[in-house]
Amino acid sequence: MAKSVSVFRKWLMSIDQPLLIVVLLLISIGILVSITSTPAVAIKLGLSPFYFTKQHIITLPIALIIIFFLSRLQTNHIILLSIIGGCGCVFLILCTLIFGSEIKGAKRWIDIFGFSLQPSEFLKPTLSIITAWFISKQYKNKKFNGITYSILSMVIVVPLLLKQPDIGMTVIIVSTWVAQLFVSGLSILLLASAFVIGIASLVGVYFALPHFADRINKFIFPTAEDNDLYQIERSLQAFKNGELFGTGPGEGTVKMTIPDCHSDFVFSVIGEEFGLFMCIGVMLLFAILVIRPILKIISTSSMFCLSAIFGLSVQIFIQTSINICSALHLIPTKGMTLQFISYGCSSFLSSAICVGFLLALTKYSSLINGDL
Repeated sequence: MAKSVSVFRKWLMSIDQPLLIVVLLLISIGILVSITSTPAVAIKLGLSPFYFTKQHIITLPIALIIIFFLSRLQTNHIILLSIIGGCGCVFLILCTLIFGSEIKGAKRWIDIFGFSLQPSEFLKPTLSIITAWFISKQYKNKKFNGITYSILSMVIVVPLLLKQPDIGMTVIIVSTWVAQLFVSGLSILLLASAFVIGIASLVGVYFALPHFADRINKFIFPTAEDNDLYQIERSLQAFKNGELFGTGPGEGTVKMTIPDCHSDFVFSVIGEEFGLFMCIGVMLLFAILVIRPILKIISTSSMFCLSAIFGLSVQIFIQTSINICSALHLIPTKGMTLQFISYGCSSFLSSAICVGFLLALTKYSSLINGDL
């Protein structure tokens, strides 16, 4: 027992404790919001009122174990685990396209041993580590064409994601990769070319995927008959109802009218039941989760840690922004979870992997000796 306590204490002293506290606060908020937001959805689906809350809580210890285990790893083990995990995710995405269940016009989930998983969620953090490794290898050895390998990884992954289709996940992964290229010192000309190619690709996707085009059209030219417009109106009304301090836990009405209030529109529930101040508090916690790791790498000599930490932080920022901006009708609605708060086992565990990597890479020993 004493040895276990000693190991835990040693681990706690080695990691960024404020970052861990922020994550635990977000997890606590997620449990609270799950208790207030999911019963209405569960009852509509014919489930017990706290079915989703129980699933959320069951996932919690697994997520904490993942964070603890990954945050103790050295950089070489993180890279090896990410390569194995990334290849496994690509294989599972292929299986999803063949055997997966189609939900709302997309094939993103696959049943494994009775559990429904979204493989692309786990591809996000692992691919960030892989591309960071490619970039850092070229930085140390000019003969190793890491940039080309990272491009090849995008060529493999992006078509699979578009085939599902999952535009949001594609945007996160590609944007993270471009951010890593930027921080690694790639020329502005090449980055500008990547930006132009990205815009051209989105235009191509608009004409190639009717579902994506429909979302954009409804956002620019909304009509009273659109279901998406109804959801947005209810979401915005929820923020108005909440005012500064909210209507109180469980007292909101948005969850009664929006099917995805426990996942895509969970921020609306926070706004209505806990108010503006809670919304600001949640955004500040995510801001710390994004900015603090980046501040850690300002003086690092490890190109791998620089690229990996920056990529993972950008990933969190983009996903958080998409979820919140969708709820506020600043962008077209997009099915994207709010890390640690929205319901979704795959999202919860993927977020735990991301944080585990961040805690491992922001340790002093990693920042000094992170390159292989």
